[in-house]
Amino acid sequence: MDQAGRMDALTERHNAMETILTNPDHLANYTDRFFTEVVPVDIDSDAPAVSQAAAQAYQPRYDMPAPPANAGGAQGVQPQQQWEAFGDVMNRSPENAWRYLSQMGPEALRSKLLFMDAA
Repeated sequence: MDQAGRMDALTERHNAMETILTNPDHLANYTDRFFTEVVPVDIDSDAPAVSQAAAQAYQPRYDMPAPPANAGGAQGVQPQQQWEAFGDVMNRSPENAWRYLSQMGPEALRSKLLFMDAA
């Protein structure tokens, strides 16, 4: 009986999540409530509103390791050829196009950049 109750609860949760994610009006209302809901704050208290740890400025860390040299996937292929092949994949099976994009080299992706740094 306990297992059946758990399965019913999981099914109910799954259906609720599916409704939220597949119904655009429901998703919009949920997102609006999530970002606009105001949490009551006691402004008369003498306690500091922000802890000292949170008050410190964020310090970004740039000590991440460099990606491996062969991380770009297909090497030695011209970017234009890769984009033409990607177009073919999009025409044949668009649901698998992300796999092709994930294997593209960095030069091909750089050739399609929309925003460039003003150097």
